[in-house]
This record gives sequence, structure tokens and C-alpha cells, in this order.
Amino acid sequence: MHGLAGKETAITTTGVALPYPVRVNPYLNDSYAESEAWARSMGMLSRNHRGSEGIWTPERFRRIAVPDLAAKIAPDAEPADLLLINQALVWIFAYDDYFTSAHKQVRDREGGWEYARRLCDFIGPDLGLSVPEPRDPVERGLVDLWPRLATGRSSYWRREFTRAIHDFIIGAALELENICDDRVPDLIHFVKLRRQTFAGGTGACFAAMSTRAEIPERIRDTEAVASLLDAFIDVMALGNEAVSYDMEINDEGEVNNLMLVLQDLAGDTGDGLGEAHRIATRLIVDRVEYFNHSVEIKLPQLATDIGLSADELAQMRAWIRGAESYLSGLYDWYDSTARYKGGVQGA
Repeated sequence: MHGLAGKETAITTTGVALPYPVRVNPYLNDSYAESEAWARSMGMLSRNHRGSEGIWTPERFRRIAVPDLAAKIAPDAEPADLLLINQALVWIFAYDDYFTSAHKQVRDREGGWEYARRLCDFIGPDLGLSVPEPRDPVERGLVDLWPRLATGRSSYWRREFTRAIHDFIIGAALELENICDDRVPDLIHFVKLRRQTFAGGTGACFAAMSTRAEIPERIRDTEAVASLLDAFIDVMALGNEAVSYDMEINDEGEVNNLMLVLQDLAGDTGDGLGEAHRIATRLIVDRVEYFNHSVEIKLPQLATDIGLSADELAQMRAWIRGAESYLSGLYDWYDSTARYKGGVQGA
């Protein structure tokens, strides 16, 4: 295994240009104050740099640029849905950063698992779910957010979003296992784990919120849709690895990063970080090509084979457009956010 000290600083862009236009939600300007106000009301923001409460200082929170991310991944969302997507993204970042500081950086294996299992009790597909009394900003945020986010959504949407958040929560504890064991995951294990820890399934749900369209029910359980969603999530998640490398490896002591995985795989035969970045870029391009192949070939053939109606076809096409906008918006945010420049984690 490669040592973690003194690692090079990664290239700070994804190195991939996606073939979908970047569009920005026209309600972006309305969401800046609302996003920060919600984070503050949940106790996620500290009063000053030395404050003990909160997850971020206001300055560090603003550097993440959550409203920009939401407006780019959901360009067609109505104002109410855009606000909910904003808050959901704030919560995702809050859990990620809180778990890192509270459990990963101090290698608290037992406490991390206890926290993750408890947090899963705060979200489920049943709108009448009874939850524990929240004890911190992350729990408080999920208690406040989930009923509003889930109301009016289909049972399929609620089930898929719940599954994605549960995977995300537990994934952080699985990453903690690797940190505690000083083990860089192998490539196959890493890709599977990253689909969890990126909350990748939420992307499909946010695309549905933005477009008011879902994947037609009759094709949801098919191999074509499953492989499309895997490719979609891989493009989302793998693009993060280069831009987050410096913060994760040098600031947080993380071992669960594709750049490190590829360097470990190459051993002494590779040329370090540059080669890892080239391989990662090739992986992302391959997954984009597979996603496009599924959209252009596999899904239309499946739709013809089972005879999707005109309304079902319209739903599928609208969702795909939302998924493409999600990817292009996410990559544009990767290349512009200050989250990974000098680090923003912690208060």
C-alpha cells in the first residue's frame, strides 16, 4: 500500500468535457439566502471560526456553493422543488463533513457505526415514520427535511431516495473501516463502495424532481435501466475523485479515493498521480459512452420490445434530459466550486 504522507496535489479539474449543455435554473438568485438560512436554523453553521457548535463557518459554507450546484443539476425545477433540492444537498454535505470530523479523522470505528445505524432510523419510505429525538444538526436537518421532501412523491421515488440515503449513510461507515485498517480498497471494491458513498441514487430522484418525470414503471426493473443507472452514478461519482484528492488525502487522511486506488494498483510501475488521473479520465469517458449507448440504443429497443405508450416514452425522454442536465451541471460545479480548494470541512 502507498504511504499517505506527502502526496502530490491532484489536478483540480475532472479533465472531462461532457456532451450535454450546462443550463442554470432561472430561480438561482432566490435560493442563496434561503439555503444559508435553513443551514443556520438547523444548527449547521457556527458563529465564528473558533465556535464549537455547527459544522461549518458561514464563510466555508458559502464556498461550497450549494445553490449553484442545485441550480445547475436541476435547471427545470420549480422554485419549491429547487429549494428542497438545495436543502437536501446541504444535508448531504453536512453528513459527509460531520462524519469525517467526528469519526473518520479520529478513527472512531465503534462510534461511527453506532451513529450511522441510528441515523438510518430518521428516513424511510413511510411518510408516517416515527423517528428518535434529534440530537445534532445532521439529525435535526433530516427530521425537518424528509417529510417535506417526500410529500407528494410517488412510492417508487420515496423508496429509491430512502435506499440511496441509507446506502450513503452506511457507506461512510464502510469507508471508516478502510481508514481504521489503513487499507486502500481495490478497484472493484472501490467502484461499488463509491456508488454508495456518493449518494448516487439521489441523482435519479433529483432528475425526476427537476423534470416532473420518472422512468416508466414497466422498465424500472430491467437490466437496461439498471446498467444505465450504474453508468449515470459512476459518471457522477468518479468525476469527484481528482478534484477532491488533495483535500481528502492530505487534509482528511482519507484512503477511499480513486486516485489513490489507481496509484496503489500500479505500484512502482506507474508514474504517479498523472497516470492515475489519465486512467480515471478514461474510465469516466467510457462510462459516459456507455450511458449514451444505453440512451440511444438499449432503451429505445426495450421501449419498442415491450410497446411503451406515447406518454411513457415522453416520461422516459424527459427524465433522460434531466439526467443529462444533472451530469453536465455537476461537472460544471466541480470545476468552479471552492469546496476542494484549501478545504472547507469542519467549523
